Formats: sequence, C-alpha cells, structure tokens
Amino acid sequence: MTSANPRHNRSAKLPTSLITLVLLGIALLPLGVVAVLNSVNQAQGARQDRLAEVNLLAEVGANHLERSIADYRQELQSAVMQIAASEDGRENCDAILVDIFGAEPDLAALVIRNSDDAAICAIGVDSVAAMPVQRPEPGATATILDAETPAVILSFADRGGTLAGTMVLTRESMALLPQPSVLDRNYQIALSGGDETVVIRPWADHSAEDPILTASEPIGDTGMTLSASFERAPLSVSEMFSIALPVLMWVVAAILGWIAITLLLIRPLRELRKAVIGHANGETEFATPNLPIAAIEIQQLGDAFEETFDTLQSHEEQLAAGLEEQTRLTREVHHRVKNNLQIIASLLNLHARSAKSEDGAAAYASIQRRVDALAIVQRNLFAELEKDAGLPLRPVLAELASGLQQSAPASVEIAIMLDIDPVRVGQDIAAPACFLVTELVELAMLSETRVEIAIAVTALADRSARLSVRSQALAQASQREEFARYRRVLTGMARQLQASLDEEESGTLFTIMIPTLQFP
Repeated sequence: MTSANPRHNRSAKLPTSLITLVLLGIALLPLGVVAVLNSVNQAQGARQDRLAEVNLLAEVGANHLERSIADYRQELQSAVMQIAASEDGRENCDAILVDIFGAEPDLAALVIRNSDDAAICAIGVDSVAAMPVQRPEPGATATILDAETPAVILSFADRGGTLAGTMVLTRESMALLPQPSVLDRNYQIALSGGDETVVIRPWADHSAEDPILTASEPIGDTGMTLSASFERAPLSVSEMFSIALPVLMWVVAAILGWIAITLLLIRPLRELRKAVIGHANGETEFATPNLPIAAIEIQQLGDAFEETFDTLQSHEEQLAAGLEEQTRLTREVHHRVKNNLQIIASLLNLHARSAKSEDGAAAYASIQRRVDALAIVQRNLFAELEKDAGLPLRPVLAELASGLQQSAPASVEIAIMLDIDPVRVGQDIAAPACFLVTELVELAMLSETRVEIAIAVTALADRSARLSVRSQALAQASQREEFARYRRVLTGMARQLQASLDEEESGTLFTIMIPTLQFP
C-alpha cells in the first residue's frame, strides 16, 4: 500500500465547502439586505394602498346602488298601489306617474300593465313595445339583471294581480356613482347577478395583459354583486432598481461560485476521471494527477484511488489464481466421476454377460440402464461446464433414448420417438428426469414385446416445461407384480422434481411439470 503524497498534507488549506460558502456569503449579503428592506417596506405599503382603493370603490358603489334600487322599488310599489286603489286610477294613470316621478324622469323608464299585459300608461319610454314584460307573484317585487338591454329591471304586482309595473334602470343611470378622490387611475365597475354581467363603467384604456386588482361587494338583498377592478400602478424607478439590483448581484454571485467550483472541483475531477479511465482501460498505471490549486478533498480522493487500485489489483490476482485452481479441481472431480461411472457400467455389462440366469442378466441390465442415465447427465454437464447455463435437455434425452434402445432385451422390439423443445435445466432436474424416463421405458419393455414410446418435452410460458411419456404398453404395466416397486421409484423421482406425476389416458400417458432455466 502506497503512502500519501506529503505535498498534499497542508493543514492550513481550508475545505472547499467553506471556501464556497464564504464567497457566496460575501456576494449575497447586500442582496439579502436590499431585498428584505425594499420588499418588506415597499411591497407591503403599495399593496395595502391599492387594495384599500379597490375595496373602497366596491363598497361605496354597492351602497349607492343599494339605496338607489331601494328608492326606485319603493316608488314603483307606491305607483302601482295608488293606481290599483283609486277608482279612477286607470284613467288617471299617467297623472299619478307624473306626480310621483316627474314629467320627464332622467334615470328610469316605467310602464304599468293590466292583467292581460297590455300597457295602460308609461313614463320615460320612447316605445312601450320595447319595454320588457315582467310579472312577479302578486304582492311581490322582483329585481333582474338583463345583460342584453343592459339594465336592471324592477317589477311589482299588486296583491290582486290585476296590475304590474316594470321599471328599467339603464346602465347610464347606474353609472352615476360617487367616485372616491383616491381614484386617479384607470378602473372598471361591473354588476353581476346569476349568469348575467353588465359593465357599468368600462375601462378607459386597458389591455388584457395588464395586471388588475378586483374587489366585490353584494348589493343588499337583490342577489347582485358589484365588482370593482383597478389597474395596478406601474413600477417606480426605485422599485425597478430594487428588483434589478438583487438580480445583478445574484449573477455576480453565480459567476464567482462557478469560478470557484470550476477551479477547485470541476477541473481537478476531470483530470482525476481521465486518470481513472486510462487505468481502467489498461492504457496507463494509475497515478494521482498534479493538481496544485485543487481542493484538498480532491487530492485526498486521488490518493485514495491510488491505494484502492493497488489493493484491487492484488485481490484480483489472488482471485484469478483461486478461480483457476477451483476450475482445475472441478474438472478433475467431474473427470473422475465420469471415469468411475464408465468403470461401473463396464463391470455391470461384464457381469450381465456372465450371468447364469436370465433374471440375473435382466437385473444387471436394469442397473446398467440407471448408471448409464446418470453417466449421460454427468457427461453433458462436464461438456457445458464452461458455459454455466444448465444442461440442454434435447441432446441428453436423445443420448438416453439411444442407450435404452441398445440395452433392450433381445426379445423386445422397441422404437422411441422424441419431440423435445430446446430447453435447459439444472443438474438437479436433469438427473431425476432421466431416471423417470428410464423407469417408464423399462416398465413398458417388461409389459410387451413390441413397444412404441413417444417422449416429448414442451416448453411453457412460465419458465417451465411439460415432460410426457406415452406408450400403449404402459396400459398393462399396472397388472405386473413389479409395478408397485416401479411406482415407488417414480413417486420418488417426482418428489425430487417437486411436482406430481399425472397418469392419463387409461395409464398410457404419464406427464410431469419440470422447471427450466431459460428459453433459447
């Protein structure tokens, strides 16, 4: 392990985080003072003044309209009730209206109608037909905002429902509102009720992009609301300066911070990265770059990289040597197991030939088939040792089928058909699967002298496969004395495969699900 470079041991050098904090603090200190003082004093004062102006306009206008509508409503009720109460009121209708409203009312138009909605008298109306027809419930007063006219329509019907009066307050009459003296800028007044809105006083000069402040006040019990909208005052020179100064100082602070970070961190990290990549690609040996103005943490990081790479190289050499030794031992073990299985198979074959009875020869042949099945799995496992991707089941079962056909008794004619999907399984699956196939094939050979067997492996979508063995000879297997022994062996193999062995089609088809490692 290498020692740290002594030129990097400078205790007087400040950490990068502290240097960056000091630089940004110096640059942002005036920004904080100016932003706090100007924002708190100016923004709060200006906002309160503007909100007060808008609220005052909405409150004064709503009170004025409420009083005006109440007066007009009272006059309308008085006119309708006098006409309905007097015996000659209908003949003197016009005189009564002139007496109440004057000969030429400037602020309202009025019409009185009978129960058939026919006008019997009117005042301040150029065309009676143009007047809206409104008839509320007897004895009730209605107030409606009409955006098409635009106007506020007051209507009243006497208790008998024989007469109804309709008064129209035009936008011009409603626009005569008292104007607070504080309002020396552009503003708008609108009246809304339900889905209708009437602009009483429009903007003098307003753009949709201009920011506005709005306040609303209800107008008594009429169901209408008066809204006052007021343009915000443009920024003053002092306000624009208070906004521009923090922005300018933020830019200066950002530039100072960028310069500091670039010189102390970014550039040294790039050099260090280049050295690490060069070492990783095997181009050069790693060496800490010479970074005189880099942060002390970057320099210490370079020294740590150098020490780590030295340690990793030593560990890699040890691991490579250990892996090579383990591979050699694994190959040796597999080679010895394969040789031992071949020796056992040869001994069994020798004893089978020298057996004095057919039962003895058959017993040796049965044992030899199982040893051959294990040897086939071991041989294919040794061939796939370098890939470490499991065993391909197709060549394993093909070699097993060929061996079973060759080891069949002379009195048995056997044909094995294969339909194997290209799937891979682990050693713990391949061995019991081969033993299971061997048991079923041998059981079929014991049941008949002419045997046709179909072995299939079908890949499924859930990383599994279905192994099936089909033969008509298996239908008679359950009647043999040896079937119980074979059944125990088959059950044991199914238990190792962690699945159930299903018997179908009257005992001629055996299926079991086996897990697979991967699909090609």
